[in-house]
This record gives sequence, structure tokens and C-alpha cells, in this order.
Amino acid sequence: MRTNYSDRVALGLVLIGGVFFTELVFSWGLFAYLLAAIYIFTTPGKFVHGLILGIVSSVFIVAGFFFADYPADQNSLQISVRFLLLFIIILCVISRKRNHPTESLAGQKSLLDSAIAERNEALFRLRKANKEAEGAREETKKSENEVVKGKRIHAAMAHHFPDGVICVLNREMRFVLADGRGLETLGLHKKDLRGEFASIGSGDELKRSFNGESVSFETLINHEAYTVNALPISDAKNEINEILIIIRNITDRKKLENNLFKALEKEKELNLLMSQFVTMASHKFRTPLSTILSSVFLLENNVEADENERKSYFDKIKRAVHNLTGLLNDFLSLGKLEEGKVKVAFSETEIKSFFQEFLQEIGSIKKAKQKITFTYDGVACTVMTDQLLLKNILMSLLSNAIEYSSFDAEIELAVELKQDNLKIKVADHGIGIPEEEQHQIFKRFYRGQNANNIEGTGLGLNIAKKYIRLLKGTIEFTSQVNKGTTFVTNIPVVTLDILEKQA
Repeated sequence: MRTNYSDRVALGLVLIGGVFFTELVFSWGLFAYLLAAIYIFTTPGKFVHGLILGIVSSVFIVAGFFFADYPADQNSLQISVRFLLLFIIILCVISRKRNHPTESLAGQKSLLDSAIAERNEALFRLRKANKEAEGAREETKKSENEVVKGKRIHAAMAHHFPDGVICVLNREMRFVLADGRGLETLGLHKKDLRGEFASIGSGDELKRSFNGESVSFETLINHEAYTVNALPISDAKNEINEILIIIRNITDRKKLENNLFKALEKEKELNLLMSQFVTMASHKFRTPLSTILSSVFLLENNVEADENERKSYFDKIKRAVHNLTGLLNDFLSLGKLEEGKVKVAFSETEIKSFFQEFLQEIGSIKKAKQKITFTYDGVACTVMTDQLLLKNILMSLLSNAIEYSSFDAEIELAVELKQDNLKIKVADHGIGIPEEEQHQIFKRFYRGQNANNIEGTGLGLNIAKKYIRLLKGTIEFTSQVNKGTTFVTNIPVVTLDILEKQA
């Protein structure tokens, strides 16, 4: 498809820009301006379009003299060549007008002759400028070493500058310069640092850079983690008298690494818990189901069993069903707690009646001759609490006391209500908890070595502690092997007045 004049001008500008960057990169790039001249001369269009391209080309030719990295001894040649290129560009712009279909061939020839004359004049001026540049060359040589060194410093800073601090040190380990947004974090200031001694790391590591090595290490500064990279800077004589130091604050990255490590450890822990859960669940569900099945079978086939024997079978079935229900409740409760779905729901509760009714419910799961003694100290009043959470806490503590006590043991439930605190004590005289294992009893799935032959999931106390925390309470215990265990829970009582203020 044929492009319009504006597209051709845009394409020409792109070409000229590419030629300019070619000159900056390659030593022969200056001659690429001939391509721009050919494009201006051969591309059809209005004269003003060629004029625009010619002006842009001329600006880049002049700018290249200052930005391109040519040896100083080629300045005169550079000036000559650039004047020649300027002349060619001017010639092409003028010839473009002569090439317009409305111009004559004679006019074009005249223009060419005029351009040649201008070129000769430009060459004369370039030679004159070259002679003037000879006088300034000696002064340029004196500062050449500093210029080369300065360019290398700025190039290194531009290339390696991170979100931190960049500084340059001399062989005496003193600051030559320092910059970066991290200066204030380090307690440093640019204007105060020049000539000051630098204390970064041990110092011996940085000195290796003066031997041409690139050094990298981590260090702590003001309780934050940093990486330090040292790079040698050579001057025009290829001598290393200064080094570039790059300091990056990696505290956030270290925290992220630690969080990832903790997440990995947590995942490993969850995988282990899942494995334990599958193993435990398959065993714990099998035992009560076998008990139920065997008891039902005996009831059906032992028609001569007396009332006491039949009652014992029914008690076994009840206990097995209770164990299954407890297992399912523990798993469901743990899942809801882990997902954050358990919320405290306060309701008015007549506290003494609540405990009396609960004892009636739990009476069916006691062993044959076990006895639960209940004492209450305080006014029989109505308080605000979450009845479901409180019932689950009591169920866990009393179920453990029943399971780990003998068939004729006495279990104590003592409740004390004083002002804004509800204290619950559950004491038994069972197998107790070994002292070396007491710090682990609130962990998920953990069961004492002396409890392996007793039904349980190892979840009850873990769940109970989470419920107590939801109620802003605490739980403590004391225990001795074969003498029993006492759990004491303190739960703040929330009154209706407090709830209204919170609302």
C-alpha cells in the first residue's frame, strides 16, 4: 500500500534517529548519515518535508560531535567530516526541491554547482577550525585521565545502582562520594561523608577489590540485613585506586524467605498431621463400631441373658456411640476452628442451672461406679456467655477425666463465680500425665504414652484450649502419674452492660 507524505517523514525521522545511535555505538557510524542524505534526496514529497528531515539530520550531526566517544586526536578530522556531511545534507535538501516535477534540469545543475561552492567554503572553515583545536588539545590531555575515570564511575553507578546506597572509597577506605535513598536509613548524609572513614563489614573483604576482585557479602547494619557488593574502578592507566560499593537493604527479602520457610515447615506439619489423622481415624472408628456390632450380636443370640447382662451390653453400645459422636464432633470442631468459622455468640445463662443440666447429660457416659461431685460457690445469677463453647469445654475436660479414671473413681467438678470471673476446676484420680510429656498435651493428635490403650483422638484438649481463648480465658493444670490430674479454667464473665457498650 502506498504511504502518504507524513508517513515518509516519520520513517525518515526513525532512520535518522537510528543513524545517530549507530554513531554512538560504532566508530564508523558517522558515515551512516549518507543513508539519511540518500533518503532525503530520493524520497518524493514536498520541499518542506525534505527541509524537516534535513534540519533534524543536521542537529544530530552536530550533537554527535559532543556525545560520540572519539579519541581527542581525531577532533580535526571529525569537524571536517561533519561539515562535509552538513554540506551533503543541505545539498540533498536543495536538490530535492530541484527534483520536483515542476523544476527544470538546468535549474538542478545550477543548484549542484552552488552546492559544490558551498562545500569548498565549508571545507576551508573546517580546516581553520582544526588549526584552532590544535591549541586546545594540550589542555585536554591534562584532564583526560580524570575524564576517563569520571566516565567509568558514572557508568558503574548508572548500571549497578539499586534501591540502597552507592559509594566510592579510596585506598585509605575513606569516602570519595556517596549517594542513594538508603543513606538516611544507615544514618549517613552525603555532605558529611567525603573524607570520612568507611566502616562497612570487616574492611578486609572490601580491600580485596583493590586487587581486581569483585566482592560480595551480607552484613547487619542497625539491626537490618544488607548485601554489600564491591567492584574495582580502574583509571586511564588501568590502575585501581578506588572501588565502587553497592549496599542493598534486603531485610524485607529476608523476612519473605523466613515466611516461606515457615510456610514450608507448616505444610510439612500439615502433611504429617494428615497422615496421623488418616491412621488414627481408621483405627478409632473401627473400635467402637466393632463394639457396637459385637454387643448387638450378643443381645440377639443370648436370649437367656439376665437384665444386668443386657444392661451391660446396652451400656457398651451407648459408650461406643458416644465415642463415635465425640470423634466426629472433634473433627468437625477442629475444621471449623482452623477455617475461622467459630464465632462467639453470647446469650443469657443461669450459670448454676446450666452446670446441673450438663451433669445430667454427661451422666450416661460415666463408667459403672464412677461418681461426679459438683460444688458451686457464688450467687446463682444470670451471666452472658456462649453456652455451646462452654459446654464443649466441659465435655472435653470431663470426658478425659472419665476415660482416664478407674470404673469406681470419684471426679470433682467445682465452679466458682466471683464478680467478673468464672472459675471451673475438674479433678480426677486417674492415670495422670508424665511430667516429661506435660508440655505437649495441648498439641493436636498428641496422646501420652500411658494412654495408648484408652480410646481417644488427642484432639479434645487442643480444641478446648482454642474455645477457651475465644472466650478470652485461660487454662492451667497439674498432674502426677497414677495420682490424677486437675484442670483449672478461668473465663471472664461478660455482662449485658458491657455488651451494650461494645455495640
